[in-house]
Amino acid sequence: MATKTSKQNTVKASQIFGDYLIMLIAPCIVSVMYYGSRAAAVIAVSVLSAVFCDFAASFLLKKRFLLRDTSNIFIGTAIAVMMPAGVPLYVPAIASAAGVLTAKIPFGSSLRAPFVPAAAGFAIASVCFKEQVFDYSLNTEDKLFGAKSLASLLSEGGAIHINIANVFDIVSGNIAGPMGTGCGMLMAVCCCYLFIRRRSALLATAGFVAACVIYAVLFPRVNSSALTSIVLELSAGSLLFGAVFLVTDHSTLPKGGITKVIYGAVCGIICMAMRTVGTYEETVCFAVLMANGFSPVLEAALNALPSFGKTKNKGAAEK
Repeated sequence: MATKTSKQNTVKASQIFGDYLIMLIAPCIVSVMYYGSRAAAVIAVSVLSAVFCDFAASFLLKKRFLLRDTSNIFIGTAIAVMMPAGVPLYVPAIASAAGVLTAKIPFGSSLRAPFVPAAAGFAIASVCFKEQVFDYSLNTEDKLFGAKSLASLLSEGGAIHINIANVFDIVSGNIAGPMGTGCGMLMAVCCCYLFIRRRSALLATAGFVAACVIYAVLFPRVNSSALTSIVLELSAGSLLFGAVFLVTDHSTLPKGGITKVIYGAVCGIICMAMRTVGTYEETVCFAVLMANGFSPVLEAALNALPSFGKTKNKGAAEK
């Protein structure tokens, strides 16, 4: 029975992370288009580190290493595209190793991990290698705003004006920042694919983005219009990438539809609040990890509500 369950979990993991890897093809292509072979090297080192660490840990723990479990490839790729292209190669290698060894291996598999491994790995790298992780100076001479990322410009405040000419550069990711997560148009395409494959997960994405939009309007960090604040906040850093790839993580996502929306909204509020008062220009991974810890409490609290519990039980009885 245990072996059968293990095989079922492996098949499920391969399907879920296979879908995510399909969606990650486009950000990887964009990374190479903008930054060339250097981007390819960062992705390759990050993926190899994740796979090797899982293989080594499985060998030491005398567990079977399953090639069909593509979660390691996803962890390595997701961490890589959130990095700058010029980051020293040891940084993504350490980040991927940390994600696998601290947030996946101790819990058996990515489907049982209480925290998103990719978010954990990037957060650890941000704390240990802050200057390297947020250095976007490589090949940014011809970028809009030069080597200044949107996240750093927002943290400095002041006035930022956008128009038809530069808004395309912003939403297409042709600005200094993480090498594969700044293209809002690609994230919209990924949402469409996710809608076909796991549409219920997008409830968390919707809650996350809605909370970020409302926060950007109520507490703008730039002396510009509300629309400008929204566009800049959503386009800065890896916010939209996190909304699609990290907030929707299967193992940490609550089960109820309403709970998913609230979970995403909580994550969005934490992310935006940390952007406002924190010292890191990119906070989505920290927000995801905090929301991961809050998820079981949120679900338990909602289940304790009489009206919510009755609705859930009624739905279960009808099934």
